Amino acid sequence: MQLVPRLKTPFTLPLIIIIYLCVNFVLPSCNLINPVEQIPAYIQIDSPSINIVSTVQGTASQRVSDAWIYIGNSLQGVYEMPIIFPLLKDGTQNIVVVGGVLQNGVAGTRIAYPFFYPDTFVVNLQPKDTYHLKPIYSYKPGTLFLLNEDFEFGNNFIKLSGDTTLIRTNSADVFEGGFSGFLKLDSAFVFGECKSATNYTFTNNGSPIYIEMNYKCNQKFELGVLANTSGSSIKFYNWNITPKEEWSKIYLNLTEVLASIIPDDYNILIRVQRDTSVATSEIFIDNIKLITLQ
Repeated sequence: MQLVPRLKTPFTLPLIIIIYLCVNFVLPSCNLINPVEQIPAYIQIDSPSINIVSTVQGTASQRVSDAWIYIGNSLQGVYEMPIIFPLLKDGTQNIVVVGGVLQNGVAGTRIAYPFFYPDTFVVNLQPKDTYHLKPIYSYKPGTLFLLNEDFEFGNNFIKLSGDTTLIRTNSADVFEGGFSGFLKLDSAFVFGECKSATNYTFTNNGSPIYIEMNYKCNQKFELGVLANTSGSSIKFYNWNITPKEEWSKIYLNLTEVLASIIPDDYNILIRVQRDTSVATSEIFIDNIKLITLQ
């Protein structure tokens, strides 16, 4: 008698179903674990520039070190320029670039500078492509220039104490134009302190108050404020300016200092004590701006 194999149907069909379900479950799981990566576009930003619209605003020199990148109201990142960085966006985008500086010259204190309008670019982003943006900033219309001393036609600083003070110079080391401010110390002149000839009224309304300044020096000097309240004056030296062999620029935040004092008015102070390790100390200053917002 011939034996006919018996089909094991009760066991085979469930096995097929199990395999089918496993395959359909595992494949989507693999896609979740290893999703398709989006290919970025790239943004390149080198150095920005400042658009000066009137002589009241003074020099266009700047040290805008950072770019704060926004798409819509979403901050994409803060980048030190020059920079090329990826952006996981595609299609037409409004890219807003806000200028950032080192507050008080401190690398760990990066801020979006409150006096500049941001620059906006409409860009059709495509994967792998690089887009070169060159921001142009301008001062906001509400910016008040309380002081803008470029030493071209005079000197708004007068001697306060010591045996020397800040003078005008037209030496080969001026920053731009024909003149800069200059303070020299040697064995005969060891200390100099000066103040702005103008007193500036303090309005405690929360508006930012900054000093912008170009400088070059072979020893440190100090900058501060002379707070005048109820017939008395107190000196506050809050900033030590370190030596720079080449011309540099600094942004100093006076807002919190003045708000903590609440003076009736104030003067800008500059002070230097001779560093005896330097044979002849030379401090050059130009384009001192004292600015606030209305």
